[in-house]
Amino acid sequence: MTQSLSPHALARQRLFRDMSMEELAEAVGVTPRAVRHWEAGTRTVGDRTFGRLLKVLRCDAQELTARERGTETLADLRRIAGISTEETASMLRRKRGAQGLHISAEKIRDLERGRRVRGWMWRSPETLGQVARMLAQVYKVPDRVVMDAWHRSRPEDPLLVLPARRARQPSEDSMAAWHALNDRQRNYLACIFQQDQEAEDEQRQNRYVGAERRPAAEWRRMTLALYAPADVVGYTRIQERLREAGVHDPGAGSSVAALERRGLIVALRDRVYIDGLGDVPRTRVEMTRRGRAVARAALGAARAAAPAAPLLSSWLWKIVVRVARAGAQGVDGSLAGRGPHYLAVGQSPDGRTPSRGFIVLRHPDGVTHGPYRWFLTDSGRRHITDHLGTYHALYPTIDIQGIEEIFA
Repeated sequence: MTQSLSPHALARQRLFRDMSMEELAEAVGVTPRAVRHWEAGTRTVGDRTFGRLLKVLRCDAQELTARERGTETLADLRRIAGISTEETASMLRRKRGAQGLHISAEKIRDLERGRRVRGWMWRSPETLGQVARMLAQVYKVPDRVVMDAWHRSRPEDPLLVLPARRARQPSEDSMAAWHALNDRQRNYLACIFQQDQEAEDEQRQNRYVGAERRPAAEWRRMTLALYAPADVVGYTRIQERLREAGVHDPGAGSSVAALERRGLIVALRDRVYIDGLGDVPRTRVEMTRRGRAVARAALGAARAAAPAAPLLSSWLWKIVVRVARAGAQGVDGSLAGRGPHYLAVGQSPDGRTPSRGFIVLRHPDGVTHGPYRWFLTDSGRRHITDHLGTYHALYPTIDIQGIEEIFA
């Protein structure tokens, strides 16, 4: 079942934007009569028009329909993108991975309605994964959004196998910039980069637990040197890294200037108050994008990557395990942190893409009043069943005792 437009929600969004029926009709490219029919509930909205409505009203599908985020089907994703089955098929046929699939509008409709798609290649999990990847590109959503919608639309299909992404090779420009540095400059860049990545990881962990976010302009600026006796102020973390790398006079002189001239870092010099010493000169450094690219290429450091779609990160998996273990009792509705933004029906991690829809806040079964609690959805149960073994291998320290017998 595709998204059903709510006439009252449409009128509310139009009035919120201070638009008349005529203004909305002109912006969307329809007649005022069509808008009157939509708001009266006497005419449905076409696929392409639905997508244009979302763009004109600057809202998402949840605000115009009864469908909540985290419950989208394949048909919903297409309508949100504002394209027809014919257009979807045409766009897919132009993709490199579409050879031999004979993609048609009829096959797209069969996919959306949970029917068998004709053609022996469509039985392969690898082929289905390739189609899911292409649909994600066409609909401009992450792979995991299409995979979640796929399993809601086609619960009997095998697990999709996404094609592996090709590893990005270091650019010649980045490697040339690294080779142009002397050993001391390389040590400085490597130690600054390591501290930058440590700060980035700390911020990521803070987001996971719902801590207050700090602007990147603050935490990316790292103290390199304090111009005061080391026996009083000690060494900064970057200086400690430099000393471990064999640089025993880690100041902020010619090496820092050389890195700054090459556009790899930005140096900032100011003063900071320290008890007993007063205002002390300080040098802080911030890596540029080019500097990070050069360091990653030279050190073989991959970007911090999330688990492959559709798997969850360790902290989200812990939440799902906790809710699953609670069973019919559910988990207290005050579940802390940002986990619900990523996992719960009706939520979104970024205000644009839907949540996974694996947990839902509701009354316990048979109860009509009192506090709400968190429970698994059908999608959440299916996800655990499909991937329990993979998660156990991926996160062996996370205790899954109590759910193994239920979902294994």
